[in-house]
Amino acid sequence: MKTIVVYYSGKGSNRFLAGKAADALGCELVELEPRLAPGVIFATAVKLSIGNKQLSQNFEDYDRVVLCGPIYMGSLAAPCSDFLHKYLKKVKKLDFITCCGSTDEKKNETFGYGKVFDKLEKRLGMQAGIFEAFPIELLLGEEQKGNDQAMMNIRMNEENFKGEIIKRLGSFVARIG
Repeated sequence: MKTIVVYYSGKGSNRFLAGKAADALGCELVELEPRLAPGVIFATAVKLSIGNKQLSQNFEDYDRVVLCGPIYMGSLAAPCSDFLHKYLKKVKKLDFITCCGSTDEKKNETFGYGKVFDKLEKRLGMQAGIFEAFPIELLLGEEQKGNDQAMMNIRMNEENFKGEIIKRLGSFVARIG
């Protein structure tokens, strides 16, 4: 099965996660580069397309595309939405992973990843694959959980990529097959 991981990362955690996923899947890794990088969060909030730089890959050649990117204010980041708008017709199966601020307990609230997963599943229909969240909270020590400042400042890296995060990645990779 030919797979590719396509990602956008604002602060680096999704870049790290995408790299780990591509390594585990033994596949190509491609970065989405928005045309207007400083405006990504604003564009996401107002559902504005800012476009991405052209990709050279032919997505019809892949059995699966794993899209990795952040969720901002309960919405898929604009570069990921723009990727779907441009390439979805060429994608056979799309999986989605995210390192996000939503916790598992709040996944179905207004800004939770569960709402984004539901919207993606409806949009993708038969193309929908496996969706998995890697909440940033899982990177924090017990003494920092619930600390909003700690959550805003932490980035996924080799040091904190352990425990539940590794289990989730292993499960995701196993489900893709």
